[in-house]
Amino acid sequence: MNRRRAQLIERLESAGRDYVWYLDQLSEAELHAPPGPDEWTAHQVAAHMRDTEQQVFLYRVQRLLAEAHPAVESFDQEAWNREHYSPGEPIGKIKSEFRTARRKLVRLARASSKRDWDNWATHPEYGKISLHWLIEHNYSHTLDHLAQIGRMREAGILKQLNAQ
Repeated sequence: MNRRRAQLIERLESAGRDYVWYLDQLSEAELHAPPGPDEWTAHQVAAHMRDTEQQVFLYRVQRLLAEAHPAVESFDQEAWNREHYSPGEPIGKIKSEFRTARRKLVRLARASSKRDWDNWATHPEYGKISLHWLIEHNYSHTLDHLAQIGRMREAGILKQLNAQ
């Protein structure tokens, strides 16, 4: 495995740990408080991250490793959330399932060959997507939601400070 690929996979693994750490900093009230109108709570974001890790990223990586040029579907996160999200689902279960899926994905990525890395799937919106692109996209997706949870935590700290 080349150095750049190894570094990207390490960053993906590390970002997942950072994301779960930030979730651990939120109180139960912060987990379920929407940051604004029509915005997802941290709990919804956590469920979304777990679901996309399992249903999108890990699934697509497995397909790319098993098939030459598979066709993959779009993922409608809003529809998935409406149909599958449960506000009462324990956050510990969500985090555990996210960590398990991320570990599997990282393990598969580390074991992949250059040929696997260059394989591509056809996506209805993006066109050709490769294992390389999926890892980059997953990393970026993790960072986006890490920052989102961070902003929620910052707002909670400010709220506490200004209530004194």
